[in-house]
Amino acid sequence: MKNKKVFYGWIVVFAGVTLVFLDGLLLYSFGVLLPAIQSKFELTKTLVNSIFAIRCLVFAFSMVVFGRLIDKHKPEKIIFLGALISGLGLLLTAYSETKIGLFINYGVLPGIGDGAFYIPAVAIAQRWFNKRRDFVVGIITAGVPISGLVISPLSAFILKSTSLESTLISLAMITFVCSFAAFLMKGSPEEMGLEPYGGPFSIEKDHESSIWTTSEAVKTLPFFILYCLMIFGMLAFLIIITLQFDYALSKNLGLLAGSAALGAIAAGSLCGRLVTGYLAEFIHRNKILFFVFLGQGLSILIIINANDLLSYIVFGIIFGFCYGGWIPIFPSKLKDFFGKTNAGQIFGVFGTSFSLSAIIGPPLAGFLIDKFDTYTYGLYFSMVVCLIAAFMALFVKKPTK
Repeated sequence: MKNKKVFYGWIVVFAGVTLVFLDGLLLYSFGVLLPAIQSKFELTKTLVNSIFAIRCLVFAFSMVVFGRLIDKHKPEKIIFLGALISGLGLLLTAYSETKIGLFINYGVLPGIGDGAFYIPAVAIAQRWFNKRRDFVVGIITAGVPISGLVISPLSAFILKSTSLESTLISLAMITFVCSFAAFLMKGSPEEMGLEPYGGPFSIEKDHESSIWTTSEAVKTLPFFILYCLMIFGMLAFLIIITLQFDYALSKNLGLLAGSAALGAIAAGSLCGRLVTGYLAEFIHRNKILFFVFLGQGLSILIIINANDLLSYIVFGIIFGFCYGGWIPIFPSKLKDFFGKTNAGQIFGVFGTSFSLSAIIGPPLAGFLIDKFDTYTYGLYFSMVVCLIAAFMALFVKKPTK
């Protein structure tokens, strides 16, 4: 009896999860290390939070650059270079003594390197799967919540047991080790003499009339709608993440409720990505987008009225599930709409919506609290933008040239 070889595309998926895990490492460790960084460098809250804003600005450009590079060249060395830049940034931050050094090493360098993780991993994996693409994207992007469940407590443990410098060095070592997954990221099945999972992509999908350049794609109404949906969903997510911990304390629910919601959001997000990624094979993606945005918005009513730990956990699971539920849908819709030839660069431009949300969301949440002395306006704003996104999702249609 012959042993069937494992389809190499699943190895690409494993490598993709590892790389996206590093994206989560940079995201989730930031919040844990922030108080220690603020204390060491004697920064105001505005200044220390601006490190994240700088990182997001740089990240917006690096996503486009790395997306373009993987469309034109073999991805292994390109992704590995990005990982090295991120790891180097973390390592140099451990030895930074000046504020300028801090902003460069912890803001600019990780922002550059981060562009090599999420976008390339998703874009390349899609080349390997004609069928089950949404499910594969769900698996790969699950690296972010997995990282949240692992890196947040690990960073907190190392920080409490040792020092800020040792924590940063440990995170840099994790980044360097995981970076070798880049060499498993083969650009396409064709270069290995294989076919995509589910058979070759149909000819009409790559016909010249349906191949879009990046400039053509971004000018279409469907791209604009999808971009807005991403912004609205991420605005709600980032505002909730920014507010929910202090909101729990303001209602005298204690530290446990605030931290439990974060863990529940991460766990719910992990499940949401996998479930909707699987369901997208059988249910129209627009319907999925409608229901998950609707659920994400309505779930905020739970936290507004939460008065106990259980309510916070229930909110976190539902909100996280719905937030994670739309993550796998966007890459597949973009590929179906605009073809695979320039998929990396198009997805890179699309990914700037996260940076825009990250620059707007947390400062807006803080402004609403300072202006009105209440958390509810930020929470209701998050709910409204999700409901608007649910309505808009019903009008997404494939563009024509």
